[in-house]
Amino acid sequence: MDRPLHSVRTRLDDFLAELATLHYRHGAGLSPTLPVSSLHASFPELSSPDTFAAANEALAKARTKDDPLAVRRIQLLRELVATQVEEALGARPAEAVTTLEAQSQLPVDDRTLSLAEALDELPRESHRDRRTLLERAVGNFLWERRGPYGDRREAALVAAERLGAKDYPALREDVTGIAYGKLAEAAAQTLRSTEDAYRDVLAYVLKKVDPLLRPLPGGEARRHDLQHALQAPWMFPLFRREDTFPAVVRWLGEWSLTPNAGGRIRIDDEARPGKSPRPFVASVRVPDEVRLVIQPRGGMDALAGFLHEMGHAQHRAHVSETLPMELRRLGDASVTEGYAALFERLLLSPSWLKRYLDLPTVAARDTVRMAAFQALAVLRRHCAKLSYELSLSTRGPSAERADEYADGQRQALFVEPHPGYFLHDVDPQLYTAHYLRAWALETRLTARLTERFNEDYWRNPAAAAWLKGLFARGGTDDAEGLATEVSGTPLAVPEAGERLVAILNR
Repeated sequence: MDRPLHSVRTRLDDFLAELATLHYRHGAGLSPTLPVSSLHASFPELSSPDTFAAANEALAKARTKDDPLAVRRIQLLRELVATQVEEALGARPAEAVTTLEAQSQLPVDDRTLSLAEALDELPRESHRDRRTLLERAVGNFLWERRGPYGDRREAALVAAERLGAKDYPALREDVTGIAYGKLAEAAAQTLRSTEDAYRDVLAYVLKKVDPLLRPLPGGEARRHDLQHALQAPWMFPLFRREDTFPAVVRWLGEWSLTPNAGGRIRIDDEARPGKSPRPFVASVRVPDEVRLVIQPRGGMDALAGFLHEMGHAQHRAHVSETLPMELRRLGDASVTEGYAALFERLLLSPSWLKRYLDLPTVAARDTVRMAAFQALAVLRRHCAKLSYELSLSTRGPSAERADEYADGQRQALFVEPHPGYFLHDVDPQLYTAHYLRAWALETRLTARLTERFNEDYWRNPAAAAWLKGLFARGGTDDAEGLATEVSGTPLAVPEAGERLVAILNR
């Protein structure tokens, strides 16, 4: 075994545990800092171009021996090292961003807010004039202090150069196997095929929050208007925090699952200053220590986020502990995002809503329609983001990219964005591609579950047992292979959009 890869394998679990703990403490509001640079200094082999070169050699050798499992393990290690080379290069700028955001003071009306507070308040603010002030304050702050954000994005280009790739998209395609050009074409097709349905429902939901609001091009709706509409504030009474958490617990119980997965999942639902408003999962040890962090609040969007992260947590907590380290700890992110989406898409089932939340028939129907629109808006936003992020990671984070970002979001969402978000609204390592593939995978998984266990598969313990069998495989599967296994055909992103349009057109 090559010595650099042996060192990586020996220390991989400890590195990922420490990294997850740092992100948990920061996101849970327990630490204002995120000292990733010192962590990289403690594990230098994980971010070394020499280790990447050793992985290239090991992969070439493994492919000559007809050993798919060995090939898969090395592929995952290779992707990890490429990612950590970039993360190490971007660690100082990332820490500068964390410090900048922690110390931020944005004047809004007669108050001073941190960036995190402003971002959290913005979609939930009911008064449009104040939402406008919040969006302007955030956008201007991000624009005027774009330097550290740009430095972090620049690290991706430097990583590609250090690792001998033609450009950054070529590097990520090499280590992930994702054909970004084809995926971008599928994303463009999805935008075209879903535009009419999206625009029709957009006009309706904007009127729900303000009878005078109209989408672009004829109206004046801004992105903050869409963000507020996606909260569905008129439906808040149906999704009280004191009702939604017990509903999820009851559903999991009927499905022969538990929220804490026998103690492997630790739920942090304590209200705490500085805690992330969005739920997240930190996989400290897999499968034995998975932390699910949630901010206690109500609303349909909060329930969707809770279900999504519960899907991640259940997946991690049911990975087989007998798998090799790489297959327990690493994998195609599209797969775990697909499982998370599977849980979140329960809001598209009127029967689930009626059974566990006791919603009346009409309320359940309206919820399904709104959940489908929320999902479609997010899908379209990410379809536009993929094209932009491919350009950004090729051409670099110059100010010209701001107009490109705004144009893409404007054409996808038919609301006016603030261009200052152009370096903030970016997923590292082209992660947007994983979301798109995950939503396509979820469509196939749901179809297979429905075909095999009927439409109410979500209360059939046999369906949960089948799903846990997939969970146990950890990183063995990639999204393409899993989609082909359960459906007989490869992933198709437009199918995810077509499914949502079909629901909206009922």
